[in-house]
Amino acid sequence: MSVSSKATSFSLYYYRSCPFCAYTRSAMKHIDIEVEERDIARNPAYREELIKGGGRAQVPCLRIESNREVRWLYESQDIVHYLQRHAAQSAEHNQTL
Repeated sequence: MSVSSKATSFSLYYYRSCPFCAYTRSAMKHIDIEVEERDIARNPAYREELIKGGGRAQVPCLRIESNREVRWLYESQDIVHYLQRHAAQSAEHNQTL
């Protein structure tokens, strides 16, 4: 069962040949969290979204939308740590319900 939060959604901007993106995508599978994947090499519109929203075409980049606010997080280690913390907090919250 995937951990997800109705108040928060995630999109990962990446391209397949990027080793940092591969690391991030692999970690996401182990964390078991819902993240929409957006390949900027296959879809130029995703690349434009990344540049417009995040300010640069660097991947991997996690777009975090929560409570109508958008945050852009770069760096594979930072993304993985953020998702691990989010999954742990969501799991704790679900246990208290």
